Amino acid sequence: MSEKEKNKRREFLNHVCPAVAMAFLGVPAIQSCSSGDDDTDMGTGNNNGGNTGGNTDAGYTKSGNTITIDLNNSNFSDLQSNSWKQFTAEKLLILKVSSTLYRVFDGVCPHKGTHTAWSYNSSNGQFTCGQHTKSFKSDCATPAAQPNSNHQGGGSLKCYAATVSGSNLVITL
Repeated sequence: MSEKEKNKRREFLNHVCPAVAMAFLGVPAIQSCSSGDDDTDMGTGNNNGGNTGGNTDAGYTKSGNTITIDLNNSNFSDLQSNSWKQFTAEKLLILKVSSTLYRVFDGVCPHKGTHTAWSYNSSNGQFTCGQHTKSFKSDCATPAAQPNSNHQGGGSLKCYAATVSGSNLVITL
């Protein structure tokens, strides 16, 4: 087979095979194997509204290891009613404890490294990874789970410093 024919075959396989695989397996089968870097928002209503950058139109800015969120911005208004938010643009989970106290967690699952499809159970104070059903405490006191361990529940996600300054939430990573 000539080099030109090999390239045409490779191009055909690269363009056609993913579509065929999607038709047979569907999106859930592919998402369940994801490493987290290319995950998409799952539409739970607690995602970040598609923020793609750190500008004020998106409701937050990032400078070095500091993220400043405008709590009045419409992209973060659901924190007022839902008490938590999956902030996928920065791979964080934000928990509103009171009007002056927020907890911010690393939103990457220590079990498998994914960062989408989180849920929060206020009755037991735990975040649950929707792709692996592992739960993590949100008290910022329980030792964090070790990355990529065979963690079966308990433990907590890495907790970051967060302070409220006026209508801004300032997070130090």
